[in-house]
Amino acid sequence: MQKENVHNNIGLEVGKDLKVIVEGLLDDVFKIIRNLPPEALNWTPNQMNNSPFVLVYHLLGSASYWIGDVVGGIPTDRNRANEFGVQGDHKQLEELLANTKKSLAQTFDNLTESQLLPAPIDLSRGVLCWGEVPPEGRTSVWVLVHDLCHIAYTLGQLDRINRLWEIHNND
Repeated sequence: MQKENVHNNIGLEVGKDLKVIVEGLLDDVFKIIRNLPPEALNWTPNQMNNSPFVLVYHLLGSASYWIGDVVGGIPTDRNRANEFGVQGDHKQLEELLANTKKSLAQTFDNLTESQLLPAPIDLSRGVLCWGEVPPEGRTSVWVLVHDLCHIAYTLGQLDRINRLWEIHNND
């Protein structure tokens, strides 16, 4: 029985750590978003492909899918293709953030050791940014780290857009 408790604790402890990381990253993303005026939210700089709204809408959809659905088993109705070309406002992103945080917290608060074992999971339904995916798939740990990297990468893009917006409006 003691060994089982230790195993359950491993998942919970890793979940706590990952939850802190994802919450910190999302807080940083939303510091930039909340600082942007409404007209900047749907603005796409010449040097980039997506507006801040699209980037955040996509990263929240991605996190809900990869972390919440693929790892946590919380079904989503994500349609990745529909995440691009959308427009919206701060309120929509705040609502999506609240829903995403709830899904991610549920996943991390209930993470088990069995979810962390190196057993490949099927990744055929998604689009991944980095690394080859062998036919047998990747592990849930790989999926979790991959999506955290995706959030951090998007944070860098948003920081760049924020600076471009400032330059654009100071000319």
